[in-house]
Amino acid sequence: MNKVWRVTCTEYLNAVRSKAFILGVLALPVIIAISIGAQLYAQKKTDLTPRRFAVLDRSGQLYPALAAKAKARTDAIRAGGQSVSVQLKGQSLKMDLPKQAEFVPEEFKFSGDDFKAAELQLSGRVRRKELFAFVIIGPNVLDARATNGADVLYHTQTPTYQELPAWIESTLGAEVRERRFTAAGVDSKQVRDLSRPVPMQRLGLAEQKATGEVLQAKRENRIATMLVPLGGMFLLYMVVMTSAPALLNTVLEEKMQKISEVLLSSVSPFQLMLGKLLGTVLVSLTLSALYVGSLTWVLWRFGQLGNVPGQLFAWFFLFQVLALLMYGSVFLAVGAACNEIRDAQSLMFPVMMVVMVPYLLFMPVMQSPASPFSRAVSLFPPATPMLMFLRIAIPPGPAWWEVALGVVLTTAFMLGCVWAGAKIFRIGILSQGQAPSIARMIRWVFSK
Repeated sequence: MNKVWRVTCTEYLNAVRSKAFILGVLALPVIIAISIGAQLYAQKKTDLTPRRFAVLDRSGQLYPALAAKAKARTDAIRAGGQSVSVQLKGQSLKMDLPKQAEFVPEEFKFSGDDFKAAELQLSGRVRRKELFAFVIIGPNVLDARATNGADVLYHTQTPTYQELPAWIESTLGAEVRERRFTAAGVDSKQVRDLSRPVPMQRLGLAEQKATGEVLQAKRENRIATMLVPLGGMFLLYMVVMTSAPALLNTVLEEKMQKISEVLLSSVSPFQLMLGKLLGTVLVSLTLSALYVGSLTWVLWRFGQLGNVPGQLFAWFFLFQVLALLMYGSVFLAVGAACNEIRDAQSLMFPVMMVVMVPYLLFMPVMQSPASPFSRAVSLFPPATPMLMFLRIAIPPGPAWWEVALGVVLTTAFMLGCVWAGAKIFRIGILSQGQAPSIARMIRWVFSK
C-alpha cells in the first residue's frame, strides 16, 4: 500500500503543478468572463442603423396607425426608455436593456393593378439599400371571413433580423383586431377584460406538523427546482469528463516512451494502476472543490445559498469519486491495451457512447423524476452518478432505498471495472505489436 500511496502522491503533485491543471482551473471562470465581456462588447457594437421600410397598404386604412406606433416607439427610444429597475436584496438596481434600432416607415403609393410590378420595384430599392424591407398589406385584411387578400407580406434581404417583422406583426395584429371588434359592434375593452388570462401560482404541498398545525404550501422556487439540479449534474459531468479521459493519454504516452517498463520494475501493475487512479481522483476533487467553493461564495453573495440543500454537496463528491473510479479504470484499461493513438481512438467510441448516456437521457428524467423509466436509468450503474444525483437534487427526491440501491450497484460496478481494468492493465501495459480489440480485452479479463 505504501507503493500505491507513493504513485498516488507523485501523480497528484505532477498534475497540480502542471500548466495544464492551472489552465483547467482558470478555464471556466475565464470562459464565463470572456462570454460576459463579449456580450457587453457586442451590445455596444450593435447595428443601430434605422430600419427604413416601405408599406404598400392595399386596404387603405392601416398605414396611419402603423406610422403612429412607429413614431411613438422612436420617441420612447430617444427618451432613454431602454432601462429597467430590478429589486435585488432590497436594493433597486437599474439595468440597461439591449439597445434597439429605430423603425422608419414610409408609405408606398402605387397606381394600377399590376402589383407584381410594385413588388419588383420595391425589391429593387431593397437591393440598392434604399430600404431595409417592405410590407404589402392585403386588401381584405380587415375582413375576418375573407380567405383571399387577407394576408400581410413581409419582404427583406436580411431574413435573420427578427425584431422588425415581429414588431410589424404584433402591431398590425393588434390594430386589425381593434378594427374588427369596432366593425362588429363589440366593445374591445370589454373583450380584453373578459379574455384576460387567469394567473396561476406554482406551489408545493401542504404539510402537517406532529402538533396538528398545518403548514401552508410554499411557492415553487425555480432556482431550487431547475437551476440547482441541472447546474449540479452538468458540473459533475464536466469535472469527471475533464479528468478520467486524461488517464488514457497518460498511460498510452508512458507505454509508447517505454516509461511504464521502468516503473513496473519497482511496482506491480495493479499498484501502478491504482496509484494513477487515486491520483486522478485527488486531482479531480481538488478541481471540483475550487469550482464548488467559488459557486458557493457566489450563491451566498447574492442570497441564493439557501436554495441549495446542504446534503447535495456530500452526494456530489460521493458520486464524483464513484464515477471517477469507474470511468477512470476503463480509460486506464484502454490506454494500456493500445500501442498507438490511432488504436485508442477506435476503442474510445464504444466507451464514449456509454459515457454519453446520462447526457442523452437527462431531460426525460428531469421532466418525470419518479417515473419507472427514470428509476431504471438512474439505477443503470454507468449513468447512476449523474442521473441519481439529478433525481436527488429535484424535490422531493427519490426514496431512500433507491438511493441506497444506486450507491450499492454503482460501487459493485465500480469494483468490477477496477478488477477488469487491472487484469487488462497487467497484460496490456507490456504487450507490443498486437492490435487491440474488444474481444482480446475480454479474453485478458478472464485469463489467469
